[in-house]
Order: sequence, then structure tokens, then C-alpha cells
Amino acid sequence: MDRNQLWKDARPAMLIALAMALLQIVTGLITYQQSTQLVRESKFVAAANLANGLVAAIADLVVLKDYAAIESRMLQTMANQEVVEAALVNVEGKVLSSLRRESDQIKVVFNLPTQTIAAPMRAQPLVQTVDETHITTWAKINIGTGLGWVKLTTLVALDRDELSTLRQQTFWLSMASLLSGALILGLFLWRAYFSLVKRGHVIEHQLDDVSNRLHQSEKLASLGQLAAGVAHEINNPIGYVSSNLNTLNKYIAIYEKTIDQLQAQVQALQPKAADATAVATQSPKPVASHAIRQDVQDLLRETQEGITRVKNIIQDLKDFSRSNASQHFILADLQQGLRSTMNIVASEVKYRAEIDLQLATLPQVECVPSQINQVFLNMIVNAAQAMPKDHKGKIIIRSGVANDKVWFEFEDDGIGMDAATIARIFDPFFTTKDVGTGTGLGLSVSMGIVNRHNGQILVNSTPGVGTTFKIELPIRQTQVEPSLSGANA
Repeated sequence: MDRNQLWKDARPAMLIALAMALLQIVTGLITYQQSTQLVRESKFVAAANLANGLVAAIADLVVLKDYAAIESRMLQTMANQEVVEAALVNVEGKVLSSLRRESDQIKVVFNLPTQTIAAPMRAQPLVQTVDETHITTWAKINIGTGLGWVKLTTLVALDRDELSTLRQQTFWLSMASLLSGALILGLFLWRAYFSLVKRGHVIEHQLDDVSNRLHQSEKLASLGQLAAGVAHEINNPIGYVSSNLNTLNKYIAIYEKTIDQLQAQVQALQPKAADATAVATQSPKPVASHAIRQDVQDLLRETQEGITRVKNIIQDLKDFSRSNASQHFILADLQQGLRSTMNIVASEVKYRAEIDLQLATLPQVECVPSQINQVFLNMIVNAAQAMPKDHKGKIIIRSGVANDKVWFEFEDDGIGMDAATIARIFDPFFTTKDVGTGTGLGLSVSMGIVNRHNGQILVNSTPGVGTTFKIELPIRQTQVEPSLSGANA
């Protein structure tokens, strides 16, 4: 068979192979563009979720004009590396607060010009615009009336990993078209795999969204737990203060009635017609004045104690709120923060366990107090919840100094943990609690806070005996960041 005949015989197969290759290359390019567009659209969705989440976090703070707490929430949002700028703008377009990322540093920007908010945009709860490099998202802060806008600027360009993944997918899709008809089945299988990969990316984005929602749920759960505990602690002293005041009111009525009777009798007596015996005979029935006087003193003492308890709880809440307003490293008395946290969560613990404090004298520690208090809260609540339901346990809290570090130990006699559980307790979303009781983020958040303070958490547990968590923190930070955000997530 000559070459011409071979060419004639092979030409249809080669043309078909070439057509398949060209078709697959075109298909690959179209798929590449579609995948790129899909990733870009997901960035719009992520930007909208971040903006709406920030609006939900700061709406009440805008009413209170607590700009320090607002900037703290904005810092938490900017922990996402995609966020370039976050700003709070009032209804007139004036920038009230603005944070911007410059060279991997987050800085506060002052004296920004007034923003122009067009009339069509004012009518929409969420508006997004895009240019070559950024997506700008405007989210309205509205709690019955418009309070302003959250302006969020995020990156629109795909990073190297995303581009590399898309290019690899396109390359292999094009190479598959060069195979012979015998590999067509493999080609279809690979395309099915490619579809699964895309589905995996969508699921990953959905999981990220669920993760953000669970972080927010953990924050709200902690706040709700504190609010419930404080309400319970304040309710008891207020209850007996109210009861004491009612009793005092009755005693005062008795005294007033007795005095009125005495005054009426004195006025009725003639100056010369009554002697001491007559006055005594016509006096009203004696009142147990000594017993009432003693009871009044006891009521006043108990009332003062109740008011003092309420005052201490409110002061602890003010201290807790004040420490949350700063995310900077400062010198702080950690044991005072520990006692304040214990006072706030007292109702959560007192029915489950008794707390034995064995605290040593500690120096002031360079830290972010509100974040360390959050770690203390997680440790105490977890220890209390580790107790069996039919057993009121004991929690021992110790502290000390070793070299250039301070340490705190939280020891409980709860159910304990085995080695497999210990290996996973710091994983996000892992929990041994009942469904609906916890999100599994408390210890993960605590580990993140302690790591950012250049410390460590050690765990020792025996099933059926109990668990001990030891937190070690340096007294002074060697390399301190200007601020920390996202620790309460």
C-alpha cells in the first residue's frame, strides 16, 4: 500500500481527531471563562455577606455611637484578606470611621471627603459596583429608620492559586481531546470528575458561609449567656430589696398611726385635768416597738447588701464593656479580670460546681484584657458543663509565675476525656456537647487568642477523673501587633 493510500485511509481519522481536538480546546476555553466568571460572581456574594454581617454587628452600636466597638467589629471583618477597606458613612455621606489595608497593615484613615450617595442607591438596601480591581459594596444600616451605610471594598482579581487551578483544568481538558476514540469513555469520566470539582468549589464556598454564621452564633451565644447570668444575679437582690421596702412601708404606717393617736389624745387632754396615770390609762395599746426597731435595722442591712451586690455586678459589666472597646496590648491585672468574669458567669456555674481559688501574686501582664477574659469564660463554662448532671463538682483555679511567664490552671472533677477526644478538642466545630448546646468554637477561639499572645494551652485529662487546662502567657510581648481583631469569632 503506497503512501497516498495510507494518507487517504488515515485522513478521515486525523480530521476527526483534529476536529475533536479543536472542539475540545474551544470547549475548554469556554469552560475556563465560565469558571472564571463563576469565581468572580462568588466574590460578589462573599462581599455582600461580609457587608450584611458587618451591618448586623454594628447596627446597635451605631445607635449608641460606640465608635470604638464599631472599629473593633470592622477590624474583625478586615481579618478577611479580600477586604481592602471598610468605612461607616452617615446618611449625609460623611465618613464617620474608615479602616484601610496598606502593605498588609490595617490603618485608620482620617479626614476622608464626603461620599456622594445617589438617589437611586438610597432606595436600595444593598448596592454593588465593580471596577478593574475592586468590588465596592454599599449596605444600608436600617433599624426602622436609615442610620447610614457600610461601605466595603474587596478585591475582584483572582489570585494565583485560582488562576493556576483554572488553567490546569483547561489544559487537561484540551489534552483529553487528543486521545483516540478508545479513550472517549475516559474523557466523559474525566468531564464528570471536573463537574464534581466545580461542585466541590461551590460546596466549599457554602461551608465558608456556614462557618461565618457559626462564628457569629458563638459570639451571640456568649453574649446571651452573660445576659442571662447577670439577669439572674440581679433578680435575687432586687427581689428581697423590694420585699424589705414593702415591710418597711408597713412599719412606717404603724408608727404614723401611733403618733397620730398620741397627738390626738394630748390635744384632747386639759392642761390641768390629766396626770401621768390618766395619760397612761388612755394611751393606745402598746406596740412592739423594740421588735420593729430591731427588724428595721436588719431590713436596712439586708437592703444595703443587696444594693451592693447589684452595684458590683453592674461595675463588672462596665469593666467588661470597657475592656472590649480596646483591642490593643496593655498592662492588665489578669486576676481582676478572672474575678470579674467569674462574677458575670456565676449563675451558669453555681448550680453545677463550686469554685476553689488558689491564686498566687502575679505581675501585670501585657495582653488584650477582653480577649483573655473570653478565654477565662470559655474555660470556666466548659469545666462547669463537664460535670455529670447528677453531680455537683468542684473547679480549682490556680495561678503562678514561672520565669518570664504567668500561668493559670483550670482543674475540674468532671467526666474527663480520652486521648482521641483530646486530639480534636481544638478543631473548629468539634464538640462533645449535646446537639444545640454548643457550636464547637469555644476552645478553637481560645487557642487562637492564646497563640496570638505567644502563649500555649496544655491539656491533661483522665476519663472518669477530670480535666486540667493550663494556660501559659508571657509577661511581656516581644513582638506586639498594633491591634488584634477576630479573636471573638
